[in-house]
Amino acid sequence: MAPIEKPCRGRPRTFDAEAGVDLALRAFARRGYDDVSVSDLCDALAIKPPSLYAAYGSKRALFDRAVARYGAASGQVYEEAISGASDLADLRRRVLLAALDLYLRDGGVGCLVLGTLGSTGDSALRDDLGAIVAARRAAMMARAMELGADADTARAEVSAISVAMMGLSAAARSGMDDQTLRTAALRLI
Repeated sequence: MAPIEKPCRGRPRTFDAEAGVDLALRAFARRGYDDVSVSDLCDALAIKPPSLYAAYGSKRALFDRAVARYGAASGQVYEEAISGASDLADLRRRVLLAALDLYLRDGGVGCLVLGTLGSTGDSALRDDLGAIVAARRAAMMARAMELGADADTARAEVSAISVAMMGLSAAARSGMDDQTLRTAALRLI
């Protein structure tokens, strides 16, 4: 016997929840987690708060989905940059150019993870985002050591790359024009 399908309560959804994640991602990337209210998200998605909560559960759950989507796209870009490096200078060049390309997408909003990590007052969120950054640093560290760097040299190089990434992200988010940012990034390389 086939199971009986129960109708959903309320009106059927008239918006695309997956497209909503993309819209929320843009809002969070531009302004950070703390500066985007539920009201802002509802305006961006053209829905009412009950619909937002029904579709995503909470603002934090929607942010987590946005971070996962951002991470899936950026993770592949960084993995290719890291794995393709032939030496430490090439690692720095590849990672910083990959970061720059990501940060300038969608009107130059910088990095969703780094931008939020530096601005949120939510300690649990900071811990979660810090873990993402730590994993990326660990991947760069492992590759630097595969390329022959000792632990101290690898750590110093990864720290320099990380600081440059934070600066590039902040500059992109603050509205620095693409050409100036690209010129600055090339000088770092």
